Parts: sequence; structure tokens; C-alpha cells
Amino acid sequence: MRLLSAVKKAFRDAREKLSGHPTIYAIFGAVGIILFWRGIWHLADFAAVFFSNRHDGITVGYFNFFDSLISAVIGFILLLFTGLFVSDFIGSQMISTAIKTEKKIEKVTQETETKEKTEQERIDELEEKLEKATSHLDEHLENIEKKLGGK
Repeated sequence: MRLLSAVKKAFRDAREKLSGHPTIYAIFGAVGIILFWRGIWHLADFAAVFFSNRHDGITVGYFNFFDSLISAVIGFILLLFTGLFVSDFIGSQMISTAIKTEKKIEKVTQETETKEKTEQERIDELEEKLEKATSHLDEHLENIEKKLGGK
């Protein structure tokens, strides 16, 4: 767990430093995307040849497997390092949809709070009227008790 926290902190610090140098940041991001997709593409090609029944004269070289795997891993690390993995593969559409949903929830929450505030004001007003009526009845009852007590 400490290792994961340390890696996250190192990546966060690196992103902060790179944000001051956008061109270098973009180069790291571009290389990461290219290496990752190259690795995945070649791994898919390797799997297609390896698992097919006919090799059609194509030799299965395990060097290609490790080369592809290393490309994918290095690309993945660079994408995590630059913070582009999520934004590149989830996409801005999904992120913007999530933000819109949060805004809708926030709007509903504000409307609910406004309704609750209005309802609370109404309850307070009714309590005030009830208190006035009760105090008026108390005064009237005291007057009656005085009149009865005086007889």
C-alpha cells in the first residue's frame, strides 16, 4: 500500500513539474499513446497467429510477444505518468457526461434545499401563530380564573 501511495505521489509530482513545460508534456503523452497502442496491436497480432490452427508459413516468434508486451507496459506507464490514461481511453464525452450528471444532481439538490427552506419558513410561521393563539387562550383562561376566584 505504501508503494502504491509513493508511486501516486511521484506521478503527481511529475505531472506538476511537466505542466510547466507543455511541449515536453505533450511529447511524453504522444509517445505513451503510440507505444501503448503499438503494444496492444502487436499482442493482438501475436495472439491471432498463436491461436490460429493454420500458421500459413508464419513463424511464431516469442521475441515479438515480449517486444509487444514491453511496448504496452512502457506506454501504459507513460500514460499514467502524464495522467492521460484515463482521459485518453475514457474520453472527454464520458467525463463531460459525468460532469453534466453532477450538475443535474447539484441543481436538484438546490431545488430540494429551496423547497425545504420554504417549508421550514411555513412551519415556523404556523408555530408562531399557534403560540400567539395559545398565549391568547392562556390570558383568557387567567381572566376567567380571576373572575371565578373573586366570587
